[in-house]
Amino acid sequence: MKSNDYVRQLILSIGTKLAMLALRLLRNVLLARILGPADRGLFALLGALPELIGAITSGGLNTAVGYQAARQHPMGLLLTLMLIYGCLASALATLFGVEMMQLFGQDLAIMHQLGPFAWLLLLAVPLFVLKSALLTLHNADGRVGTFNGLRLLESLVPLLLFLALFWMWPHAALSAALISWLGGLALVAAVGLCLLARYHNIRLRWDSGSQGELLRFGSRSHPDVLFQQLLMRADYLLIGLLLDSEKLGYYAMATAAAELLSIVPEAVTTPLMKRLLQQGEGIDQLTPLALRLTGTAMLAACLSLALVGEWLIVTLFGSAFQPAYPALLALLPGMFSLCYTSILHLDLLGKERPGTLSVFAGGAAALDLLLAVLLIPRWGIVGAAIASSVAYTALALAMLLLYGRVSGIAIGQTLLILPSDLRLLRAQLRPAT
Repeated sequence: MKSNDYVRQLILSIGTKLAMLALRLLRNVLLARILGPADRGLFALLGALPELIGAITSGGLNTAVGYQAARQHPMGLLLTLMLIYGCLASALATLFGVEMMQLFGQDLAIMHQLGPFAWLLLLAVPLFVLKSALLTLHNADGRVGTFNGLRLLESLVPLLLFLALFWMWPHAALSAALISWLGGLALVAAVGLCLLARYHNIRLRWDSGSQGELLRFGSRSHPDVLFQQLLMRADYLLIGLLLDSEKLGYYAMATAAAELLSIVPEAVTTPLMKRLLQQGEGIDQLTPLALRLTGTAMLAACLSLALVGEWLIVTLFGSAFQPAYPALLALLPGMFSLCYTSILHLDLLGKERPGTLSVFAGGAAALDLLLAVLLIPRWGIVGAAIASSVAYTALALAMLLLYGRVSGIAIGQTLLILPSDLRLLRAQLRPAT
């Protein structure tokens, strides 16, 4: 990838992520004000479960198909394996899990909160797995514009569907939110599949040799993906188990506000995914540059949100959600740390270190769970946020140390922007003569 191509794709990705930010913010405002803390907490829990279940059943497979797509393996083969080992396996696992919870978990608070909505997971989980795989395939294939378009569609469709359904059924707001969420997943998956067919032959095919290679790589990556999802979403489950749905609603708004900052690393990594996985010429200059740009932008974003966060929560979501602000403050150090992990994860996968990444993610997830169990009973949702931030920071530090060891680049060269970076960006943005 030429430098000017990357800058152009970076600007396109930033524009897309800003549009997504606006759409998601509007949707979160509507959901918060219409649903209230309790139903918003239930909706957040249902939204988090497909990510966790998908990671448990097929998380490593998603990483493997991205890795193979970046190396030009046939899309039809990758899609076949994803449908069988991803969507089908996750659907069967979800059915088994819901049945077991219905039989043996009726006394758990989380089952009282979910109620009959738990059966929606039978549709949501395989749709989420398929949608995630298609996004990965498009991005790993170098189709940055297509990937950005699908992500924009993913933000726009649930908002429009929710507005239409709530207008028709104003007394069934939670049902409208859930239907719009499922409809958004289904439409993005359908459009992603059609676009993949436009660029590639996606006729389903079977190859036992390629299957074994992909499953071996996926099995090495699977613990990493599973632990990453536990790290990101286990706090929802623990709050659901230890506190009530109203507290979960506050925490959902704190995390929703904090995760809006994820547009910074996503905008940087989207046009770089294929390059980082391929590990081509110039990667030892490109990865540190991406880390420095992302870290500097994220630091400014976190400081800004810390200053205006309380006003933003009360103004947008209503005074009922003001208790979310302390948790938001506690989450910001962790969000800053995570901006480095998204880039380092792709680079270290390209350097064929999935096993080490799994160990790091497992350690961070265990640390998060231990701290959360200790801190949530004492400090509530702020304790959950502190646990997450400490674990995210430990993971980022471990990955930075590993990257420095395998690349020979000092950590100080990866953290914040350097004067030479500004000169480089000015040179790349200057029109060619």
